[in-house]
Amino acid sequence: MLRRIVVVLSFAFACLLILGSLPPSVSAQTDRTPIPLATLVAPTPLPPLPIPSATPLPSQSAVARIKARISPNNKPLLIVGIPYNIPPFAEITDTGAIEGFEADIARAVGEDWGADIEWKQVTSENAEHLLLSGAIDFLIGEQIVSRNVQSEIDFTTPYFANRQVALALADATQVDIKDLNGQTVGVVSGSRGAEAFNTWAEGNGVQANVISFAMLDDALRALADQQITALVGDRWELDQRVGGGKVGGLKLLNGAFRVEPYAIAMVRYDASLRTLLERTLQRLVSSDRLNQIYTRWFPGSDLLPEDHLIPSVWRNLDTDQRTLNDFENDIVMPAQPVIDRIKNGLPLRVAGLGEPMNAAGTQSPLEGINRAMIEEMARRWGATVEYVPDSYGKGEDLLASGQADIAVGIEAKWGAVDRIDFAGTYAQRGYRMMVRAQSNVETFAALQTGSRNIGVFNDDPDAYEIAKKLAESIGVTEEVGLRRVGYDTEQGAADAVFNNNIRILFADAFRLIPLAAANPNRVQLTARLYDARPIAFGLPRNDVDFRVLIDVTLQEMVKDGTYQRLWTQVFNVGDPLSVVIWPGTSVMFGIKASS
Repeated sequence: MLRRIVVVLSFAFACLLILGSLPPSVSAQTDRTPIPLATLVAPTPLPPLPIPSATPLPSQSAVARIKARISPNNKPLLIVGIPYNIPPFAEITDTGAIEGFEADIARAVGEDWGADIEWKQVTSENAEHLLLSGAIDFLIGEQIVSRNVQSEIDFTTPYFANRQVALALADATQVDIKDLNGQTVGVVSGSRGAEAFNTWAEGNGVQANVISFAMLDDALRALADQQITALVGDRWELDQRVGGGKVGGLKLLNGAFRVEPYAIAMVRYDASLRTLLERTLQRLVSSDRLNQIYTRWFPGSDLLPEDHLIPSVWRNLDTDQRTLNDFENDIVMPAQPVIDRIKNGLPLRVAGLGEPMNAAGTQSPLEGINRAMIEEMARRWGATVEYVPDSYGKGEDLLASGQADIAVGIEAKWGAVDRIDFAGTYAQRGYRMMVRAQSNVETFAALQTGSRNIGVFNDDPDAYEIAKKLAESIGVTEEVGLRRVGYDTEQGAADAVFNNNIRILFADAFRLIPLAAANPNRVQLTARLYDARPIAFGLPRNDVDFRVLIDVTLQEMVKDGTYQRLWTQVFNVGDPLSVVIWPGTSVMFGIKASS
């Protein structure tokens, strides 16, 4: 069997040498449905390499340039920098069209803005120069959100997770990348895979004999000849070269040496452009357009669920109906960068704490996670904390007026995007169902039989309307017995659940969590969170360095388990949020984010 695999692979590479074409794309998972061969096109001349020079920060947003350009269709003209040779993310077809997963995202951006697109080919050598010089408005196409480039460029929220992985012969005894300790591993010299493997091996104490190859074809041939145990490479580059089910006998080892989140890159401090891009990404999520783009380019089981990144949708997205012309042209720098305050020994002024207890004498768990998160972050930064008095519910105003440096427990919403920024989503506000202990009710589907009484709190007018829509979606309506029952007190509602006066209590999760904890043998919470809305840190508008520091610190807390521990201690229900880890150092702008 092994000899047959080697023969088949050798034949494929012989075709490569003789015909000068790419080998067939074959999936590393042998049960995949074959994908068709890509049409080969003549090479496109690359743009000239830039002449190195200092590029000053522009005083105007890329939005000003987009507005000023007029396309032949009498629309604003958006110039998008994109590679032409990275399928399935972006490539040029034989008709000259730009196609691919990220090309479709860029095309959707232009449609959302009412702008036409001019594509400009970029390479790894000239992309950043073209961006910083203003020759392109933004970059897309395998733009990795890396901590190491955050001082030069800015990024949107990631929408895709790539992986550097290990490819092995199907009958290899190794199952996981950790099994490569003591083995011979192949890498392509100077590749992202080589860098990722070396960093991972050092961090995990793995000793391997690493052989570098000049070209991927050479490394693949060495794998076929069993000169190496595994080949380290880009997940989708490998899939394009030896993917799609054309050649069997290969497998991907479990695990990844590095996860590489992809996003749209732009010039730092361009708040107008970033806001527009974030709004479009969220609109693509809300309309299901992003899922449709995913389905087109990654059909079937090609993509792991955890690599399918979906940006959070902030509250009141539909209320922001501004057009491109409504966004500011000028770039406004932050008046008092928070990192400068931290470095100068000034206290970190924190707003948003002090939520009063309810009538039952309990406090929302959000208050607990807010305090725990900010104190842990400040400890890592070496900062002292000064809590702004009487600031509960006033975080946005205090940030906008310069009286606070950070606010906790802020619900990300579109009505505030021109006043403050959001970073480090660490919780979600939403609704949960409380049911009787040992009940078999898990979702609204349980209301299809039995009692259909839904309990809500009288001071929350939205709760029953949300519950009603959810029930109606599975055919349970007021015409068939759906009924609202209102309560004024927490304990009265909990008693009604236990006594079967109502089938479920539907309310704000932060209100129900302490109520369930106080009645552990009588009621319980179901797992699902409905109408989820992100809770993040608020920070001063366009303070990019501080935004990055908050995001990286949260990622470090996830990596070392601190965030998960705090979540369990405070909530003890549901799972901690999934947080995308950016590759790179934990020291940002001279401040350490790790423990």
